[in-house]
Amino acid sequence: MENTKIIIADDHALFADGLEQIVQSLDGFEVIAKVTDGKLLMQKLNATVPDIILMDINMPHLNGIEATKRILQLYPSVKILFISMYHNAELIKQAKEIGAMGYVMKDITASVLKESILNTKKGIPTFLVSATNAALDNELANADPFLRNYKLSQREIDIIRLIREGNATKQIAAILELSTYTVETHRKNINRKLQVQSTAELIAFAHKFQF
Repeated sequence: MENTKIIIADDHALFADGLEQIVQSLDGFEVIAKVTDGKLLMQKLNATVPDIILMDINMPHLNGIEATKRILQLYPSVKILFISMYHNAELIKQAKEIGAMGYVMKDITASVLKESILNTKKGIPTFLVSATNAALDNELANADPFLRNYKLSQREIDIIRLIREGNATKQIAAILELSTYTVETHRKNINRKLQVQSTAELIAFAHKFQF
């Protein structure tokens, strides 16, 4: 029997490497490619079509939602599992509507992720996101003009404040009870959203806007 072929689409290299190790630990699964943005993913599919794509939401050039729409039109047999850091009810709703098999958070345990991948292969929908957290994030985003302008989640705001206070990634991960992978992903997305290039610039931004 052939292995179940998987492509990982995530612009955070360290997280993608960790995800690959988890997939490779599953019997009968193999990662055939890793790509860092939606455009590269579409190009890769011209050469090889996987059984499953493990898809990030926030990627350069073509985000996960738009990429999924195109993929399922062209390759309807492909199963897509979103692995995201966003507790966002609207994104979860969109993922369901466009035909994704699941939506899970990046800070879940390896065992839960493995189960989610197995469910995806079987065609069992897996949407493991707390409705309470999703609703809370949406309320915060709607209530705070700053969050709306910069599209920052409350989690990202928390991390910016901790960085301003002098905490390193490992310390932030311990304080927020997240993995270092998740914190690093948040930091990368914060820098992209705020268009800052360094921790010093981010701290200056935080002081300027009184985080």
